[in-house]
Amino acid sequence: MAKPTLIQPPRHIAEKVPKSGGPTPEQAIMRALNAAEDLIEGYQGWAVDDLEDLWRRFQEVAHESEFNHEHVQQLFDVSHEIRGQGGTFGFPLISVVGDSLCKFLDGRSSMNQPELEVIRVHILAMKAVFRQELKGDQKKLVEDIGELLLALRNKIDLKNRFGR
Repeated sequence: MAKPTLIQPPRHIAEKVPKSGGPTPEQAIMRALNAAEDLIEGYQGWAVDDLEDLWRRFQEVAHESEFNHEHVQQLFDVSHEIRGQGGTFGFPLISVVGDSLCKFLDGRSSMNQPELEVIRVHILAMKAVFRQELKGDQKKLVEDIGELLLALRNKIDLKNRFGR
């Protein structure tokens, strides 16, 4: 076995970084806070676009005769994106509803009409959260909606399992 060769970079990091100048720590923090504020303001627009995309995909699927794994995955991907960003940008209810929808979609390869209704309810709930601008701490509402959506998912799953 050949002896490994050590590769030396042409310049060290110390040569690339200036030793003085640049923003003060306070200035750097203010820049970061301003950038975060800009992102938060833009989030609601992005999320509405994502919700419209989710609704459009749902409408397309609901009018097709066959609902396959690819359709489920598309709905899952968009709802997962919405779920992940909701709490980060001050909409914890979006995360709760999106998480519930992701749990409902996960592992499914097809859908029947009652299952499509569950998806519809989730999307309409997310739209309502944005329409009402339900930002920030909504602890009781988060709990209630989470329980309600869980009960809905469980009811449909039990109905499908036992045919009732």
